[in-house]
This record gives sequence, structure tokens and C-alpha cells, in this order.
Amino acid sequence: MTVSFIFTGIGMILLCVFLKFRVSKGACALVTVIKSTVSIGFMLTAFNAVYNGVNKTALAVCIGLMFGMLGDIFLDQKYAHLDSAKVYTFAGFLVFAAGHVFYDAFLIRNFYTPGRILYIIIPFIVAVIVAALNIAGEDLMKLRFGEYKFITAFYGAFLFSFVALSFSMSLLNGFKNACCVMMFVASIFFAVSDFILSGTYFGEGKSRPVDIITNHATYYIAQYLIALSLCFLK
Repeated sequence: MTVSFIFTGIGMILLCVFLKFRVSKGACALVTVIKSTVSIGFMLTAFNAVYNGVNKTALAVCIGLMFGMLGDIFLDQKYAHLDSAKVYTFAGFLVFAAGHVFYDAFLIRNFYTPGRILYIIIPFIVAVIVAALNIAGEDLMKLRFGEYKFITAFYGAFLFSFVALSFSMSLLNGFKNACCVMMFVASIFFAVSDFILSGTYFGEGKSRPVDIITNHATYYIAQYLIALSLCFLK
């Protein structure tokens, strides 16, 4: 557990370095490389937790984090290859959605109580409804999804399933399981990060330094919380 926390501390330092360069230099090759080291940090955090544990289902979280790292790479590539920006954006959405599938599978496998199926069904229904409302409310939020409307709704359903399911599993266990509760808190940070990112991608005047910093800070807090939660998996 100690090593995982050390990796997290190093990751937070690298995150600060990344944010400094991202704000001062914008999106460039050097910034992308630095960003990748932050992502490698949450992978190492998770791998160390799994190595020192006995629950092999935790590998699902490692796979989810791997998809997250791929998403980071794909979404950054659209700045380097403007002619392929659409392809990289779609790829980023898809791999992040895949990551949430593995997080959901991990939650069900470890925290579901047989016979309490509504604790699974209701979260997925809520997730689809919230994703649909998110798209329907683009005018209210002053966003324009355009050709990305379908993929945004598709990804949103998986994102909100992670939020709703982690809450549901935490509720089912009386909020007494630290790993599950940490996953829920992480899902909230993930959702906040994506909400800010939506403004950056699909809104106007929302690419300010404060938007860039809060987007990346909440995202990496989410990923490191997910990785660290494995230290408390019993």
C-alpha cells in the first residue's frame, strides 16, 4: 500500500508540472509526453495494489485504467493531427467508454449481493436517462454537439452508469466498504471533469486556463482514486 501512495504522490507532482506546461505552452508534443507520465503513474499505482493483493478481479480496474491512458493519448493526438481530429476524438470517446465497462464489471463482481438485482437495473436505467437529458439540454448548457451528438450520448450512458452503479453498490453495502466508496467519489470527479471538457470541446469561450486546470485536475484525481481504491479491496 505504501508504494501505491508513493506513486500517487509522484503522480500529483507530475500533474502540477503538466498543468504548468499545458497552460503556458498549450497543446504540444512536450506537453503530451509529460501528460503520459501522469497517466503511467496511476497505472503503476494500480499494478502495485494488485501485486500486493489476492483479488484477481482487480485486474478489471487495471484494464479500465489502461483504456483511460489510451483515451488520453488519442484525445491529445487530435491537436497534433488536425486532419484526423474527428477520428481521434471518436476513438477517445470509445476507449473511455470501454474503461467504464470494466469499472462497472468490477463493481458488480465485488460488491453485488445476489438477489438484489434492482441495485443493478435501476442505475443503468438512470444512466441512460441522464445521458439522454444531457444531449437534450445542449441549448440550455450552451453547447453544440453537432456530429458528435451520438457518440457523446453513447459515452455519457457509460460514464453515468459508473456514477450510478458505484453509488448503488455503496448504498447496498451501507457505505462501509472503503474501496467501493472511493470508486463512487472517483466517479463524481470523473463526471465533473467530463462536464468541464464538454464545455471545452462543444462550447465557446470555455478553454480558459481555469477550465484546462480544473478539467485535468479532476480527471487525474478520479483516476488515482480508482487506482488507490484497490489498496482497500478485501
